Amino acid sequence: MGNSINDKTSPNQMRILMKRIRNRYLEVNESENNIKTDLTMRDMLKITRNLNEVEMMGSEVGEPNVNKKNVYDQTQEEDKFRNYFNDMNVDIKFIDLKVTDNLIFWGGTIDGVIQFVYKVTPDEKTSGIEFNYLPDFSPDNPDNDMIISKIESYYDSFYKYWRNNVLQH
Repeated sequence: MGNSINDKTSPNQMRILMKRIRNRYLEVNESENNIKTDLTMRDMLKITRNLNEVEMMGSEVGEPNVNKKNVYDQTQEEDKFRNYFNDMNVDIKFIDLKVTDNLIFWGGTIDGVIQFVYKVTPDEKTSGIEFNYLPDFSPDNPDNDMIISKIESYYDSFYKYWRNNVLQH
């Protein structure tokens, strides 16, 4: 079986999609109450198109956004996030932090079942959290509720820090 987006299993499709979107953006198009648990090929194509469009948006037409994070930003965010989970035994895999004049984008996967993305923009309507629940996610597991709650709680401090210190007003 080749390593292509046409692999028939959802875990393989998600793994391939995650490889493609590293260092890029996802659009927060869904409310927190209306979260899709399975992405179809159509959904993944839409996300990929949005990634390409957002990447081309810059301060001027045709000028790509430049990642302005410093060498410490990624490590500091990871450490602060892990501190929120110091009372739980969780495995966290992060994606690279992206910092531009008008967008801060960051997230990761917890315990291989909950993916999250934080997006901070000058417009509060386009800022937010996006969740994706992978196939092994169990809605009956109380630990998952606690993990989701902590992710949402950390977003508040993440949003305030980046909104107040980086975004162009």
